[in-house]
Amino acid sequence: MVSKFNVRVYGIWIKEGKILVSNENINGFKMLKLPGGGLELGEGTKECLVREFKEELDVTVKIEQLLHVTENFIQSAFRKDEQIIAVHYRVSSADTIDNMHTVQPTKLGGDNIHLFEWRTLDQLLLTELTFDMDKQALAKLT
Repeated sequence: MVSKFNVRVYGIWIKEGKILVSNENINGFKMLKLPGGGLELGEGTKECLVREFKEELDVTVKIEQLLHVTENFIQSAFRKDEQIIAVHYRVSSADTIDNMHTVQPTKLGGDNIHLFEWRTLDQLLLTELTFDMDKQALAKLT
Protein backbone atom coordinates (compact mmCIF):
# COMPACT_ATOMS: atom_id res chain seq x y z
CA MET A 1 0.00 0.00 0.00
CA VAL A 2 1.36 3.41 -1.02
CA SER A 3 1.81 5.71 1.98
CA LYS A 4 4.26 8.43 0.88
CA PHE A 5 5.60 10.46 -2.02
CA ASN A 6 9.11 10.40 -3.48
CA VAL A 7 9.89 13.44 -5.65
CA ARG A 8 12.56 12.80 -8.30
CA VAL A 9 14.15 15.51 -10.46
CA TYR A 10 15.88 14.80 -13.79
CA GLY A 11 17.87 16.77 -16.33
CA ILE A 12 17.69 16.56 -20.10
CA TRP A 13 21.08 17.76 -21.35
CA ILE A 14 21.47 17.78 -25.12
CA LYS A 15 24.87 18.74 -26.50
CA GLU A 16 26.03 18.53 -30.10
CA GLY A 17 22.99 16.47 -31.05
CA LYS A 18 23.44 13.90 -28.27
CA ILE A 19 21.60 13.44 -24.96
CA LEU A 20 23.26 12.48 -21.69
CA VAL A 21 21.92 9.27 -20.15
CA SER A 22 22.94 7.21 -17.15
CA ASN A 23 23.38 3.46 -17.08
CA GLU A 24 22.91 2.62 -13.40
CA ASN A 25 23.18 -0.48 -11.28
CA ILE A 26 21.79 -0.46 -7.75
CA ASN A 27 22.33 -3.80 -6.04
CA GLY A 28 21.84 -5.70 -9.31
CA PHE A 29 18.88 -3.62 -10.55
CA LYS A 30 20.12 -2.23 -13.87
CA MET A 31 18.47 0.74 -15.52
CA LEU A 32 18.98 3.26 -18.29
CA LYS A 33 17.64 6.65 -17.26
CA LEU A 34 18.13 10.37 -17.35
CA PRO A 35 20.55 11.91 -14.83
CA GLY A 36 19.10 13.23 -11.60
CA GLY A 37 17.83 12.04 -8.27
CA GLY A 38 15.76 12.59 -5.18
CA LEU A 39 14.53 15.87 -3.77
CA GLU A 40 15.73 16.45 -0.21
CA LEU A 41 13.76 18.21 2.52
CA GLY A 42 14.24 21.98 2.44
CA GLU A 43 15.32 21.91 -1.20
CA GLY A 44 13.59 23.18 -4.34
CA THR A 45 13.47 21.11 -7.53
CA LYS A 46 15.96 23.33 -9.37
CA GLU A 47 18.39 23.26 -6.43
CA CYS A 48 18.04 19.48 -6.33
CA LEU A 49 18.96 19.08 -9.97
CA VAL A 50 21.97 21.38 -9.74
CA ARG A 51 23.13 19.42 -6.67
CA GLU A 52 22.63 16.03 -8.35
CA PHE A 53 24.69 16.99 -11.41
CA LYS A 54 27.43 18.38 -9.17
CA GLU A 55 27.49 15.23 -7.01
CA GLU A 56 27.32 12.72 -9.85
CA LEU A 57 29.32 14.45 -12.60
CA ASP A 58 31.09 17.41 -10.98
CA VAL A 59 29.49 19.83 -13.44
CA THR A 60 27.37 22.91 -12.89
CA VAL A 61 24.19 22.93 -14.95
CA LYS A 62 21.93 25.81 -15.87
CA ILE A 63 18.21 25.12 -15.69
CA GLU A 64 16.73 26.10 -19.06
CA GLN A 65 13.10 24.99 -19.05
CA LEU A 66 10.58 22.86 -17.18
CA LEU A 67 9.59 20.14 -19.67
CA HIS A 68 7.51 17.60 -17.81
CA VAL A 69 5.87 16.73 -14.51
CA THR A 70 4.46 13.26 -13.96
CA GLU A 71 0.70 13.26 -14.45
CA ASN A 72 -0.05 9.61 -13.75
CA PHE A 73 0.50 7.28 -10.80
CA ILE A 74 3.95 5.68 -10.68
CA GLN A 75 4.87 3.22 -7.95
CA SER A 76 8.51 3.15 -6.92
CA ALA A 77 10.54 0.26 -8.33
CA PHE A 78 12.51 0.14 -5.06
CA ARG A 79 9.99 0.89 -2.32
CA LYS A 80 6.46 -0.41 -2.83
CA ASP A 81 5.05 2.07 -0.30
CA GLU A 82 6.16 5.10 -2.34
CA GLN A 83 4.55 6.99 -5.20
CA ILE A 84 6.99 8.70 -7.57
CA ILE A 85 6.47 12.25 -8.75
CA ALA A 86 9.04 13.12 -11.42
CA VAL A 87 10.03 16.58 -12.61
CA HIS A 88 12.10 16.92 -15.80
CA TYR A 89 14.01 20.05 -16.79
CA ARG A 90 16.01 20.85 -19.87
CA VAL A 91 19.52 21.82 -18.74
CA SER A 92 22.78 23.04 -20.26
CA SER A 93 26.34 23.46 -19.10
CA ALA A 94 29.59 24.89 -20.37
CA ASP A 95 31.45 22.36 -18.23
CA THR A 96 33.13 19.21 -19.53
CA ILE A 97 32.49 15.88 -17.86
CA ASP A 98 35.83 14.47 -16.76
CA ASN A 99 34.57 11.25 -15.19
CA MET A 100 31.73 9.33 -16.88
CA HIS A 101 31.88 6.51 -14.30
CA THR A 102 30.97 7.18 -10.66
CA VAL A 103 29.84 5.22 -7.60
CA GLN A 104 27.65 6.74 -4.92
CA PRO A 105 26.11 5.29 -1.76
CA THR A 106 22.33 4.94 -1.73
CA LYS A 107 20.04 5.84 1.15
CA LEU A 108 19.13 2.14 1.36
CA GLY A 109 22.71 1.19 2.18
CA GLY A 110 23.95 -0.05 -1.20
CA ASP A 111 25.92 1.52 -4.01
CA ASN A 112 24.68 3.19 -7.17
CA ILE A 113 27.13 2.56 -10.00
CA HIS A 114 26.76 5.17 -12.78
CA LEU A 115 28.10 4.92 -16.30
CA PHE A 116 27.12 8.05 -18.19
CA GLU A 117 27.12 8.27 -21.97
CA TRP A 118 26.08 10.60 -24.77
CA ARG A 119 23.46 8.93 -26.98
CA THR A 120 21.48 9.81 -30.06
CA LEU A 121 17.92 10.73 -29.13
CA ASP A 122 16.01 8.34 -31.36
CA GLN A 123 13.36 5.63 -31.16
CA LEU A 124 15.92 3.02 -30.14
CA LEU A 125 16.92 5.04 -27.08
CA LEU A 126 13.29 5.62 -26.16
CA THR A 127 12.64 1.88 -26.19
CA GLU A 128 15.76 1.19 -24.09
CA LEU A 129 14.93 3.64 -21.31
CA THR A 130 13.79 1.85 -18.16
CA PHE A 131 11.21 4.29 -16.85
CA ASP A 132 8.07 5.50 -18.62
CA MET A 133 8.40 8.90 -16.92
CA ASP A 134 11.66 9.52 -18.85
CA LYS A 135 10.04 8.39 -22.11
CA GLN A 136 7.11 10.76 -21.50
CA ALA A 137 9.45 13.67 -20.83
CA LEU A 138 11.53 13.02 -23.95
CA ALA A 139 8.37 12.78 -26.06
CA LYS A 140 7.94 16.51 -25.35
CA LEU A 141 11.11 17.12 -27.40
CA THR A 142 10.10 15.20 -30.51
